[in-house]
Amino acid sequence: MTRRIAVLTMVGVAFAALSAAGAVGLCDYKPPQTDLTSLWLAGNYRYFNDPTTPDVDVNAGRATLTLNKLFDSPGFGYSLSGLGELGLVNLGLASIAAQGAGTARYYFAPGEPVFGFGGLNVGYATGQPQPGVTLSVGAGYGRFADVTPLAKAFRIQNLLLDRKVITRDLPDSVLLAVGEEIGRWKEYAVGKTPADAAKDLAAAVVILIEQGARVSVDPRTILAIEDEILATGAERYCGWAVQAGLGYELVDPYGGPQDVVVTVSADAAYAPTPGAQLLFRALAQGPFDIVNQHTLTVTLAYEQELSPTSALQANVALQRVKPLDLDPKDSLSANAQLTFTLGKANLGIGLALTKAADATGWSVDLSLSVSMKIL
Repeated sequence: MTRRIAVLTMVGVAFAALSAAGAVGLCDYKPPQTDLTSLWLAGNYRYFNDPTTPDVDVNAGRATLTLNKLFDSPGFGYSLSGLGELGLVNLGLASIAAQGAGTARYYFAPGEPVFGFGGLNVGYATGQPQPGVTLSVGAGYGRFADVTPLAKAFRIQNLLLDRKVITRDLPDSVLLAVGEEIGRWKEYAVGKTPADAAKDLAAAVVILIEQGARVSVDPRTILAIEDEILATGAERYCGWAVQAGLGYELVDPYGGPQDVVVTVSADAAYAPTPGAQLLFRALAQGPFDIVNQHTLTVTLAYEQELSPTSALQANVALQRVKPLDLDPKDSLSANAQLTFTLGKANLGIGLALTKAADATGWSVDLSLSVSMKIL
């Protein structure tokens, strides 16, 4: 530990001698390994009874469980995703939908973004005689990175500014060094409790700050830095990837022929600030004549922190179904939700607008929801 402190002190002195060369952004952080896991449980229920109608107008809701796992290293990566949804009507089970996918990526040159992939997708919905299973292979270009450590470094900088420990932003080199040190959390956590690991990591971070900014950090602020290191629920990531491949239906959900399909997708993530996250995904799937017959899905999501306990979330989704020799049909949806955090639970007030493919107007839905992060 003494040797570690000595090294950090020398690094801090070196940073103090460097001048800042332009504002650093979250996406400038390049971790050696990305490992993100999230598991969300969410539900909502709506009851509406108009006295001018004979029966209850709306008595329905849903419960969802969502899993996402992203791992990325210089030579190998994989992702897992799962979604389960129960539809409720009159407090009874009305529908079931489940989808799971797993994809493994092999990077042809360690550290480079060109990769080959293989994946398996399983889906089931009420009305299907059996689950559908599709195997896919292909190639792509791009990478994603967990920039949460640098986001924490920015939050620590804001904490120091609020407490007047520093009077101006930290040099970019110091911010990046703090982010890289926080990114070593797993090393600090070996054989220790989270509190002890956070204490040791905060001590290392303080050395970088004091030597790099030539300031002294008081004990109360050090405790606040420990709390920020331990904080969860504000993961941020950056990157983009495009990929294309072929899929084969191992099991057709309706017992039909096992088709070969072409898939093309694009994904992007951008974190403009520690309190914001932008996500984009586009997926086109169809036969070899994919231009004239396909299903296209596009989603855009944005999250913005309004305060330490509240956030605004919004997303827009488009689905286009283009049958062969027929006009395409579009379905659109947009919603916004204001959430409030109470411990690990979230309360939300949402407004949703939807327009089905054959609808002439938009439907409007105001809802109250609750969700809880399990992992």
